[in-house]
This record gives sequence, structure tokens and C-alpha cells, in this order.
Amino acid sequence: MQSIQELETNLTTYYAQLQQARQLAASDPSNEEYPTIVQDLEEVINLTADLLTEARSTASAAAPAPVVPPSQALTAALNVGVRKPEPRVVLKKTPEGRLPIGSKVEALYREDGEWYKATIEDFTDAGYLIKYDDFEDKEEVMVEQVRSAEGPGTNPLADAEKVAEEARLALKRKIAEAAEKDPDMPKDLPKSLRINPDDSEEVRATKRKKIHQWKSKQRFEKLEVTQNKRQNAWQQFQTSGSKKKAGFFTGKKKESIFKSPDDLSGKVGVVGSGKGLTDFSGRQKHLHSRQDNDT
Repeated sequence: MQSIQELETNLTTYYAQLQQARQLAASDPSNEEYPTIVQDLEEVINLTADLLTEARSTASAAAPAPVVPPSQALTAALNVGVRKPEPRVVLKKTPEGRLPIGSKVEALYREDGEWYKATIEDFTDAGYLIKYDDFEDKEEVMVEQVRSAEGPGTNPLADAEKVAEEARLALKRKIAEAAEKDPDMPKDLPKSLRINPDDSEEVRATKRKKIHQWKSKQRFEKLEVTQNKRQNAWQQFQTSGSKKKAGFFTGKKKESIFKSPDDLSGKVGVVGSGKGLTDFSGRQKHLHSRQDNDT
């Protein structure tokens, strides 16, 4: 059982989560889950506020029970087997570790040692004042004679905390998804630099600074890679150009037909001038002999 102070703290937390969920819903109207989260948080806030109001009213309205006169006390002591003892002094504050008023529980009945479904109606100095669901009897029981009934709806505060936790996890998941979809957030950003929903403002500021440094480093590395590629391409172009045939832009001059002949007897404009001509044998008439005709 939570105290009034704890209920107030939870209520403040739920309001902060509700404001954050509404901002997400306004920024992304197409997302159908955000309105559900907002509705769940509103229900949790209403239930927590009701429990807080009830706890405050119980603490303020509680007063010591009137003292029983001796004659009435003697009469009550003689009535053996009565299942409805007078409640003891009611505590002014909600004790720590107790179930809230209105909780559905199971109470141990002393007469037969069986557990019966009941509802907590008040606190006493030793435990609870409960009312059995199957009959109209009320009885004071010790703390150890009460246990939470299984199933939803038996403990309003526990149910509220469960719904709030589910809404908180859903909200945290949506915030993480929104951060991953951020166009300014690189996909290859290290996990240690990613901003989480639970990070404080100081941690967020530190991570933003490191993210800026990381982005600058990435830009310089990409620029350096681009420059290296361009430099390598230019070097390959120059290397491949030097292997071409003699001619234009190769660095090797092509011989001109109008250059001066190597030999003094050569002529300008004649290819191969000054060089000797190819020797050919003289043409002769072939005579056929009779022997050739006989064959």
C-alpha cells in the first residue's frame, strides 16, 4: 500500500507523461497508438486522484472510537460466538504496507480456517475491518489474515500502477521510434550516443555535443575519401596517357615528311630520301629447249 505522499508523487509523474504523450500525438496525428496512450494515462490519473482523495478523507475524518462503558463491555464478553466484534481504534493515517480501502481481498475466518472473499472497509490498529461478500457480516482481522484476491479489479491501486507502467513503456517505445525516424539522426550513429527517453537534460546536452563532433568527423572523413579518389583518378589518367602512341599530347614528337634528310644527297619532302633503293635483278627472256618439249 502506498502512502499519500507516494500517491501524490505518482500523480505528478502521470501528468508529466500525459503532457509528453499529447505532444507526440499532436506532432504525428497519423499514429493511431498515441491517442490510446493518452486515454490510458487519463484513466490512470483519474483513478489515482480518486484513491488520493479517499486516502486524504480517511486520514482527516478518522477519530478515536468512543470508550465502551464497563457494563456494555461485560455484556459483549458474555456473548460467546458473536462474529461481529466492535472495531478497535481507527488509525488517523494510512499505515505503510497496507492494502487500500475498497480492495477486494480474501480473509481468513477464524471459526473454520477457510478463506472467504471480502472487501476492506476501514483500518484498525491491528489490521482491517472487512465485510464478507457472501454475507452481511463485518469482522476485524489481523494483517496476516488478509491476502490479495487474484484477478483484475481486486486492487484498484495495483491495477492503476499496472496500467501506468504499460502506458509508460509504450510511451518510451514510441519516443525511441520517433528518435530513430529523425532525419537528422544518422543510422550508423553509435548506440552510446543515441538519446534515450530516460536521459536527463544534462545527459541529453552532453550527447548532442558529442553527436555534433561525430558528424563533423564523418564529414571530414568523407571529404578526405573524395579527394583521394580524385587524386588517384588523375594519376591513373596521366599514367595511361604516357603509354599511348607518339602523337598529340604524348610528349613524343612524330617525324615530319618535311624534315631535312639524313644524307646530303637526299631531297626534302621525299620519304626515305638519302637511302639506297632496293636492288632488283634484270628481266630476261626464257628459252624453252626441245628436251623440255619432249617431256
